[in-house]
Amino acid sequence: MTDIVAGDIPEDIERCVDVWIHALRHRDGDVDSRSIADRMRKLFDGHVLRFALTGEPLAGFALTTPKTHDETTAVLERIAVMPSSAGQGRGRALLRDAIQYSTGAGFFSLELAVRRGNAAIPLYESEGFAAVSEPVPHPLGGEPMITYRRDLVDPHSGAIAGTSGLSVPRVQGPEIVLRPFEESDIDAVLEASFDRSITDVTTVPIVADPGLAGAWLVRQHERAAKGIGYSFAIEANEECVGQIGLWLRDRDQGRATVGYWIRPTRRGEGYAYSALQTLTEWAWHLADLHRLQLHIDPTNGPSLRTAEKAGYAREGLLHSWQKIGDERRDMLVYSRLRSPWPIADPAAEEPA
Repeated sequence: MTDIVAGDIPEDIERCVDVWIHALRHRDGDVDSRSIADRMRKLFDGHVLRFALTGEPLAGFALTTPKTHDETTAVLERIAVMPSSAGQGRGRALLRDAIQYSTGAGFFSLELAVRRGNAAIPLYESEGFAAVSEPVPHPLGGEPMITYRRDLVDPHSGAIAGTSGLSVPRVQGPEIVLRPFEESDIDAVLEASFDRSITDVTTVPIVADPGLAGAWLVRQHERAAKGIGYSFAIEANEECVGQIGLWLRDRDQGRATVGYWIRPTRRGEGYAYSALQTLTEWAWHLADLHRLQLHIDPTNGPSLRTAEKAGYAREGLLHSWQKIGDERRDMLVYSRLRSPWPIADPAAEEPA
């Protein structure tokens, strides 16, 4: 049997901890069960993309999460099968489930770290994974670990199946221009790296390093080429003052997510509002979009005011929506619709 079901958090965590410890004991002999269990439980504190189980009683599980600071990649953090259930195809079924779910969620690649010489490597390779790193010592035990990756996009076009690459246009707005990023914009990225309010919720590097900043600029063009979305530089007075993006992971559902930041030295000049208003009006040229949404930290007063000024309506509070640093934070969701809902006539609802 290779039935796959979604696990419940926290009900099924302890069962998976037990499977993981049994698998490690089978491979390594005596292990420190307590520390292994503690590390396993902490994996569930962050954003879980897919938690899959197989067998009853539990025979195996797989845990997939988004990769930190990389919106395009999912990570298969753990996959294990009870030794007594080996050879029944459960590992392959769990692996294929992770691939399918990550693809459906809009990720462009799936990664996992494997100990060199692991007996499961032929399985991973048979499912399209390939080594993309040299062996790196594990931070705890020192064993050589290799990162394997499988691309989840069309290898010829570089885009998600059924989509084509995007071209970031130049869009003129009041006071600002939205345009593709250029090499000369590196100073804006370096300045943003010093601001935790930016780096905690975006992929901007947390270290102000020219090499990392340059790589970030390159990735903005890759996002468009792979169909992830449009990453615009916000230009004012011939200078990059920030970024705004239109992310299309849910485009097949007619919705897109907007995010933006302004470099600290250029805040308070209205650039965020101008950029958001300009992007919103331009986005309606994409005929399949009907909803744009923002997720904003409730304590970020300036961003809340920007959204409301640009015509976005507050819809509600998403509890424990996002992990920022070491804590989970609530987020307010704002939206604008292509065709706003009609305002009901109160008189029409009164009894006759």
